[in-house]
Amino acid sequence: MLPSAPGYYAVQYQAQPALLRGRVLRPLSATEFTEVSELLLAWARHYDCPFWLLDGTIDTKPQPLDVYEWLRDEFFPRVHRSLGRIPCVAFIAQPDMWLALKAFSYAPPAPVVLSAAYRANWFTNEAEALAWLAHFRPAIGGG
Repeated sequence: MLPSAPGYYAVQYQAQPALLRGRVLRPLSATEFTEVSELLLAWARHYDCPFWLLDGTIDTKPQPLDVYEWLRDEFFPRVHRSLGRIPCVAFIAQPDMWLALKAFSYAPPAPVVLSAAYRANWFTNEAEALAWLAHFRPAIGGG
């Protein structure tokens, strides 16, 4: 059984092409951010979906650096092991968030993350994010 989303986050799955969509409904605390990440993993496992489009445009304050380190070092590698496929995650953020993320080297001009465990990138609009995700579908597999 799928866990339901809390009142501060919306999540849905579309089958064709396979895509897990998440959307922040209000700014998240670090704890809520990690809880939402675990929720997304549960949904991804249920639907066997490695393609995620996560809209955080309403949340304009970056998380603490250790949250991004947790994503990179622990969470996304665990998603990879759990799905048996490389997750591809497109984050959508406000342009101002980009500036803050650049300071952490989590957004261009830093290279797009193409690790052995996951693919991730930041965008300011959905069309670019979806195009980027589509680029990985043939290699990763999935509708």
